[in-house]
Amino acid sequence: MKEVLFTGVRLYDGTGRTPFMADVAVRGDKVAAVAESGTLKKTGAEVVEGRGLALTPGFIDVHTHSDFAVARVPSGDSKISQGVTTGITGNCGFSSYLTEAKNDTGLFAGTWCDFDAYADAVEKARPAGNSAHLCGHNGLRVRVLGYEDRPATKEELRQMKELLAEALEHGAAGFSSGLYYLPGKFAPTEEVKELASLLKGTGKPYATHMRNESDRLLEAVDEAMEIANAGSGNLEISHLKTSGAKNWSKIDALLEKIEKARAAGMNVHADRYPYIHSSTTLRMVVPPPFDVVDTATLNAKLRDSAEYRAELIAAMKEKGVDRPFDRDLLVWTSVPEHRRFFGKSMVEIGAELGISPEEATVLLLSQGVTPRAAFGTMCEENLERILAKDWVMPGSDGNIRSFDDNGTHPRAFGTCPRFFRIASKSVPAAEVIRRMTSLPAAKFNLEGRGLVAPGCFADLVLLDLERFDSAADYARPNVRAEGVHAVYVNGELAYSPDPEVKTARPGRMLRIK
Repeated sequence: MKEVLFTGVRLYDGTGRTPFMADVAVRGDKVAAVAESGTLKKTGAEVVEGRGLALTPGFIDVHTHSDFAVARVPSGDSKISQGVTTGITGNCGFSSYLTEAKNDTGLFAGTWCDFDAYADAVEKARPAGNSAHLCGHNGLRVRVLGYEDRPATKEELRQMKELLAEALEHGAAGFSSGLYYLPGKFAPTEEVKELASLLKGTGKPYATHMRNESDRLLEAVDEAMEIANAGSGNLEISHLKTSGAKNWSKIDALLEKIEKARAAGMNVHADRYPYIHSSTTLRMVVPPPFDVVDTATLNAKLRDSAEYRAELIAAMKEKGVDRPFDRDLLVWTSVPEHRRFFGKSMVEIGAELGISPEEATVLLLSQGVTPRAAFGTMCEENLERILAKDWVMPGSDGNIRSFDDNGTHPRAFGTCPRFFRIASKSVPAAEVIRRMTSLPAAKFNLEGRGLVAPGCFADLVLLDLERFDSAADYARPNVRAEGVHAVYVNGELAYSPDPEVKTARPGRMLRIK
């Protein structure tokens, strides 16, 4: 077995304890020994001289949408370059293997697939990093009853439970929902509770993009807890936020509600990306009744009917008077001539085109295939308060991007360094590292991950914590993190900032049994 010896590193072992100078020996894919600096023998091993740099466990991104990107961009550029060695996919209820496999190129040859086929395809792609996958409620609903606005029948619920049970048995890391999105928003609480009940006895989490993160935020937290308690009682609140200026004052009540549940014994945590702009499809700004039209139909109607476009513009002007168009930024579109607008707001785009921001929004929707935007609905003070909590972990809410991909949110390349920088204002660096490593590993039952200790998998990051930061922004998001010297996955070098250094793609699909 290959042996690697890290000498003279400042070890942050993932437990949260004070770092110390150490040597760390790796044999094969595991950590073989940890000892006081200068005490482990160098004979026969490849020596990596730390020279006082920090050595940490690999970071875990608990909220990604890299279901297919993990195979489309197997080099894992945006993740591995910031020290992420494991990502959790299947979030917000979107298990892409359930709904999109027929349309994907290069993974499933145009056929539907099950969890095993998806996991096998990821492994076949030989990704740089590890993945674990949640089975998503929206995917189950689309597979069984499409986008119909109604509760599932008993038979349809039985079919969804069968699909979820199969996924959990074969290694899905848990169950997720996106009750803010179609078709999850059509599901009553009882339907989701019935599905979550399959988590009983597994210890696997229920992760949710809640039904509401703004006006009915607190009620949505209550619903999330009710659903989680119907299953394993292990709740992960996705991208915790207070959305909309009029809801920023709810931060005290929000944090109090969660901490009261934790004090009562509930296993509830949250994740958050370190930005005040969220990002999702631009269609999410459309008001009723357009908001219940599925994306493909909405795109087609807007493309083909000037009358339909005019109706949507009128509805947006009438019902969206509080819409912060000056903080809604375009981050991706399929229309090449519109890419000059990346990082610009709907107000700026409208001004360039001589139209209103509502008209600019509808133009982008009508001409592009599911354009994406960043929505500036949050505030910096609340972000810092959330990231200071010891039960909050990093989650990018993005998928893997290549180094030459400039059409994304900066969180794709910058989540971990910015999470570290902001959280470190409130708590010691070792505690922040714990929340980026061993805490998410425990939350998602990633056995042997998240710690630097003998017998643990050698997912390791060698970095200069003083320089660990990101300069990515909305106009130029694909900027590599600063301060990262090397990233190892399962004992092999998976990333170096030096393009001349040979790296491997040693990632694995983690099937959680």
